[in-house]
Amino acid sequence: MTHSIRFDGGRIQAEYEEIRQTGRGDPVPFVSHIHSHATPVDEISAHYHEYIEIVYGLFGTFLVSVNGQEHTLSEGDVLFVNSKEPHAFRRLPGSGYICLQFSPDLLFSTSRTSFEARYIMPFIMSSTSPQRHFNKSELDGSDMERWVSDVNREYIDASYGYELAVRADICRIFLWFIRKWKAQGVNIGIATGVRNEDLNRLENVLSYIGKNYMHPISAEKMALMCNMSYSYFSRFFKTTIGKTFSEYLTFVRVTQAEKLLVSTGYNVSQIAMETGFSNASYFITQFKKQRHMTPKKFKQRLLIEGSGVES
Repeated sequence: MTHSIRFDGGRIQAEYEEIRQTGRGDPVPFVSHIHSHATPVDEISAHYHEYIEIVYGLFGTFLVSVNGQEHTLSEGDVLFVNSKEPHAFRRLPGSGYICLQFSPDLLFSTSRTSFEARYIMPFIMSSTSPQRHFNKSELDGSDMERWVSDVNREYIDASYGYELAVRADICRIFLWFIRKWKAQGVNIGIATGVRNEDLNRLENVLSYIGKNYMHPISAEKMALMCNMSYSYFSRFFKTTIGKTFSEYLTFVRVTQAEKLLVSTGYNVSQIAMETGFSNASYFITQFKKQRHMTPKKFKQRLLIEGSGVES
């Protein structure tokens, strides 16, 4: 699957990139690295992925094209690239930056809650973002440099508990962005007209899905649980979450299937049954639709990366 992206006035194709890696043992949902470029101009071709990406300028100047819009980043600037947004880099001599990539799932607790639905879900499901480039002066008074640097250091050192440290800093970074957008009058969360009682009902639904995704779950049953009509529940869920009930349930099941693929020896049919899919064929179709590769290919890729063998 490809998306078109503009860079210096020309249209090129953005290829899907799978970032998730086994790293140094168990898979972690984030990656951080420093790019330092001292040779003549080069480019990182247009690509997109499931991960959110934060780019922080360390020195020099470099160009980033996101969704066809070009941005020039310098020392102290930060850029936010949402999940699935096509982007490309043009690195100039003497430039360097930290690139932090993390799964949107990292922003959630084990079971979805109403406050996460309010602040996080509508944003990450939109596959776009408001102002994405903030220059150094706009970051004055913030701890953005420290947060990003700490994430990179923790990732590289991999000291005991580094996963918790990285998650804490990523949540602080995300909070800074959504507060900045809110201050600009951009509402990226749930509309203020949504009643608290409906959000509480939604929390019950999300919690129920998190605990019972492996069993048959219907929108009709959830509507009854919320004391809503089916039509009202369907509209409310889509407006609040940004996906239909069926799309969200599949999203949760595929996410859980990924975990089983990398942590168990189950075959595809077993994983399909464990995660609530009606059969292996339907599971493969839905997994490929969301992850752009088959479950088998996904597992093979992680095993190759984890062993350090080049594919």
